[in-house]
Amino acid sequence: MTHTEGDANTSAARAGWDGQTADAATRDLLDRDARAFLHQSLSSPCLSTIAKAEGIWIEDTAGRRFMDFHGNSVHHIGYGHPRLIAAIKAQLDTLPFSPRRYTNDTAVALAEKLGQQTPGRLDKVLFTTGGSDANEVALKIARAATGRFKTLSFWDSFHGAGFGASSVGGEATFRSHIAGPLLPGTEHVAPYHPTSCPYGHDDLQASAVACAKMIDYVLGRDGD
Repeated sequence: MTHTEGDANTSAARAGWDGQTADAATRDLLDRDARAFLHQSLSSPCLSTIAKAEGIWIEDTAGRRFMDFHGNSVHHIGYGHPRLIAAIKAQLDTLPFSPRRYTNDTAVALAEKLGQQTPGRLDKVLFTTGGSDANEVALKIARAATGRFKTLSFWDSFHGAGFGASSVGGEATFRSHIAGPLLPGTEHVAPYHPTSCPYGHDDLQASAVACAKMIDYVLGRDGD
């Protein structure tokens, strides 16, 4: 298996970039990180260290600036948006924290707004700590509602790093048996693709139709 992210990336490109890291402060911080953290193959630090972040820009300890095209959680408003900073400061001054055992106006207002913007009868929400947890909860709700346990998803899909979420996902790293058997009943099909179609087609529509037929086949053969 070839890994292209984090410490497990042993490609020549990563080695070449690492060889350009001559800044002492950057190297020192990377070494401290390696000693203090348990690294993961899909989320270990890049070979840069962030000192500042604003808008679409991140700046490392050597003063180099990069446009952030990855941007976890900052795709829409950027880093350090003034309105977000002001809202956080105002909330910290009034109610810095509230567990879900208690209600408060801010949480209810957010839940109401989310309910208003979702279609159909999706007007109730449940806050979780992240996307992986949201999928874990969704799996349990689906099992309780249907009395079934099987799922169908795409190979190479990512639904989170939790045990249930990684079982449903199709990431090769999670499914390499390094952690033993994952959840049973997690069926997968190859996704459609306009140019690299696993079903042998060379256009998007034909690939999508072939994928849909494969989904029908799997549902008929392994469905529950």
